Amino acid sequence: MLTGLAAIAVPIIIHLLNRRRFQKVVWAAMRFLQTSIEKNQKRMQVEDLILLALRCLLVALIALALARPAWRDAVSSFLGGGKSVGVLLLDNSMSMGMSDGTTTRFDKAKRAAEQAIDSMPSGSATAVWLVSDIIRDVIPEPTYDLNLARKTIRQARLTDRTTDLGASIDRSIEVLRTRMGSRREIYLFTDGQQTGWRNLLDIRSRLERAKDEVRAHLIFVNEHDTRNLSVRDLRLASGLAPLDQPLRFEVKVQNHGPQPVKDVRVTLNIDNDPASDEFTLPQLAPGESKGVALFGKLRAEGIHAAHATASDDRLPGDNRRTLAVRALKQLRVLLVDGDPGDGSRASETFFLKHALTPVTADQLATYFIKVQTTSASDLATTSLDDFDVLILANVARFPEKWVPNLVSYIRRGGGLLIFPGDHVETGFYNEVLLQKHSLLPAALGAARGQADQSESFFPLQTKDYGHPIASLWNDPGAGTLSSVRVFRHFLLLSLGGTNAPAAAQAVADAGVPQTVLSFADGSPAVVERTFGLGRVVLFSSTADTAWNDLPVRPAFVPLLHRTLGAVVQRQDEGLNLRVGSKFTRRVSNEFLGKDAAFTNPSKDAATRELRRIDMVQGSPVMQYDRTDDAGLYSVTVTDPRLELAFAAQADPEESNLEDLSSEQYQSLKSVAEIYNWSPDFSLRQLVERQRSGVEFWSTLITAALLLALCESFLGQWFSRSR
Repeated sequence: MLTGLAAIAVPIIIHLLNRRRFQKVVWAAMRFLQTSIEKNQKRMQVEDLILLALRCLLVALIALALARPAWRDAVSSFLGGGKSVGVLLLDNSMSMGMSDGTTTRFDKAKRAAEQAIDSMPSGSATAVWLVSDIIRDVIPEPTYDLNLARKTIRQARLTDRTTDLGASIDRSIEVLRTRMGSRREIYLFTDGQQTGWRNLLDIRSRLERAKDEVRAHLIFVNEHDTRNLSVRDLRLASGLAPLDQPLRFEVKVQNHGPQPVKDVRVTLNIDNDPASDEFTLPQLAPGESKGVALFGKLRAEGIHAAHATASDDRLPGDNRRTLAVRALKQLRVLLVDGDPGDGSRASETFFLKHALTPVTADQLATYFIKVQTTSASDLATTSLDDFDVLILANVARFPEKWVPNLVSYIRRGGGLLIFPGDHVETGFYNEVLLQKHSLLPAALGAARGQADQSESFFPLQTKDYGHPIASLWNDPGAGTLSSVRVFRHFLLLSLGGTNAPAAAQAVADAGVPQTVLSFADGSPAVVERTFGLGRVVLFSSTADTAWNDLPVRPAFVPLLHRTLGAVVQRQDEGLNLRVGSKFTRRVSNEFLGKDAAFTNPSKDAATRELRRIDMVQGSPVMQYDRTDDAGLYSVTVTDPRLELAFAAQADPEESNLEDLSSEQYQSLKSVAEIYNWSPDFSLRQLVERQRSGVEFWSTLITAALLLALCESFLGQWFSRSR
């Protein structure tokens, strides 16, 4: 278009040609005209030059306006010319799977990213990162192969990970700072989900500090629809998972949208079987979550997948939740009676035996819990590997040289339940089991209360049960613990409390103590801690009716079974993890050096990834870290044969689709270019305009019109009669 400036010569040529058309004609009045011309010649020459200059300038302005010039950054123009170097950040978290009915946000973001690549001048370079709560730098450093960048964008996959964009912005700034001599740009394609900007002030501060060096473009692909329904939680409420027994699963469904949702259908499937159970919630208010109890059965040994599904909506990623559950064919329990007596009702284990096997005599042979009783004196000669759980009932003490066997048993995955009583030697428990080996979750303090009276007692808490073992009683329909009366119990002292004994020896395998159940005054009644692959649960009172009436209350059986379930499931806690977490499982020595084949739930069963089983902290361990998708993963080792499965669940907070507020948008606008993308949006045009500068062609057109009016006015003024 700038070649149009040559048109400036047209008025000049016309002016010169007109000067040569004069023909000399002598006539009588010539001398009077000659006198007038000589008198006004200089004035006319000046007027002609003014008109000529105006006409030339008018042509020049029109030519420049057609070329659409823009103001450019002088420094970047001098250093890098038109080339640019960028980092493309493509949000592939679960919320990007939200659809407008035809296209997902993620697909829109990919189209917008390709437009950004198309806008880059020849010779530019870009990196491509898929970002969520981690960074998958598929093209880690800026590449000049823009076709590769386009291909990478088209092949990008959506995940079920959560959103956290701070780290990716920070790292992209650092990468671009090392690139000199080019225009440096960040392109972030996301949906503006508020939870993805947890550290908004920090992000804004980083962009503010870097805006003179790096230019940020935030492209939001968001239809501003926050309606969403999700399965927020799924857990096994029965505690234990025996074969062919009805199992209770608790499903929590939440409405994240601004309007109520009616007739929410919730179903439970075990593996690939048809719906085992279902329930329809009449209505969920905005922001409300409700729990549903559904039942199913496990028909075979091994690990099963329990799937809870809610009604479909436009974000399918959170409408289904999977739980890996191991079916138990048999659970072996060893009861150690610290005061067996004659084996009658007065023994310490009488109520335990009946609570563990709540069936008739003719059903005992087929019942899945197998109970064996021994005395404390015979404990040291008993093989613990023959049992899944060990229960000590008022056991005074046992040989200290045998304690390492107990520690090793729990570390390998065994469970230990301790019910104290009047025979217990607190010094042995505190000094040997706690201080020396870190087994106990709390120290045994002084006993309080009187066992021989019933007027004064210590009631248990009646609400707000936070631990999974006791959470059943948050449902009023499950009964109550408020009727339990504890007449005497040991104080369970926190390991960090001032009244606790000297600090226990630090052991890496010992987990953080957790309170399972409290008394009404807030003091702990039941405390537990993990230890290696096992779990230790410490009660503050007896397992018989000497110090309390819990064993004759209806809640005793479910409490005991749920406690056993927590102990047994400790080995399988790694079978259910958050999306993005690493799967880790110890295996026997025969698998060391073998390859484990992992199958992703979102891929074909024939597509497997191999991971070598290596030695980690003295044990063979299989590990897998590509858990980006929610669902059931299968694991296979061929020789020797081993089949496992585990499940990954999405972060429930990712289901909240609330947008950034207008104040937050304005805060980001001061440090970045913000675009709200839509299918008819031309990102390329806007980015090119922004990259080249601010166009001012409209100003030139306005100036040309004003100049044309001025030229016409002066032409009339100069040609008037004098």
